[in-house]
Amino acid sequence: MALSITKATVGGSEDTWGTTTNTALDDIVSEINNNADGTNATTPNMTSFQIGGVAMTSTAAELNKLDGATVTTAEINILDGDTSATSTTVVDADRVVFNDDGTMKQVALSDIKTYINASAGSGSVTSVGLSAPTGLTVSGSPVTTSGTLALTFTSGYSIPTTSSQSNWNTAFGWGNHASAGYLTSAPAPTAAQVGSATAGLSVGDVGSYAFLGNTSQSTQVAGTTYAGSSYKYAGFLSVNSFNDDTAASINGATPSGTWRAMGTANNTSIRASSGLFLRIS
Repeated sequence: MALSITKATVGGSEDTWGTTTNTALDDIVSEINNNADGTNATTPNMTSFQIGGVAMTSTAAELNKLDGATVTTAEINILDGDTSATSTTVVDADRVVFNDDGTMKQVALSDIKTYINASAGSGSVTSVGLSAPTGLTVSGSPVTTSGTLALTFTSGYSIPTTSSQSNWNTAFGWGNHASAGYLTSAPAPTAAQVGSATAGLSVGDVGSYAFLGNTSQSTQVAGTTYAGSSYKYAGFLSVNSFNDDTAASINGATPSGTWRAMGTANNTSIRASSGLFLRIS
């Protein structure tokens, strides 16, 4: 608003004062009426404009940046480093303030997620499986959308305990048993070896042989084991084709332990079965 007023001349005539004053007042009223509705631009010409004693230094262009802004005081305070937080469930449609190569934008989290996934590697995981070495069994494989992978030992396998692990370590330290000359297999013993091994056995010891008869006259089968308490020591007679002496009853002592029959013998109506046995325990 530009206003120019001519003041009355001091010492002039009354007519001059009246005309000059009226003209000045008319100019003031006209200027006020023309700008009362704010339609005409006004340009204040001030060396300093203060609000509350503080000089305004912002330019009109800077102030115009707030024209049309709908930002709230609370939102401005968040930009000022507000430390309070609000719990929220983040979804793809949520937005963050983002500097797009110098241009500030609101960007959807879905765009950021797409970028991160693309940068991390191609493809997506739809199935996860697990393979295990011999001795372990896998269950729950593969996992598609959800599930649990579980490992169990195959029958016959285990992990050594802390105490037995030291024994494993000791044995491992012995090296290759075959290279060291340890016995890895044993041939069948010779007759001389068997004789030597059994020479000191007493009657009825484990590893000894005996001719036993069954008191119940039941049939005995070769290779089958029998309790010694069901038999008695017996022997052959030298008549009637090797009939044994178990015709009426067996009067020998009863052996202990478990015996394996070395032959098959059938009982008859007057004879109990008997034969050669090896004590095994």
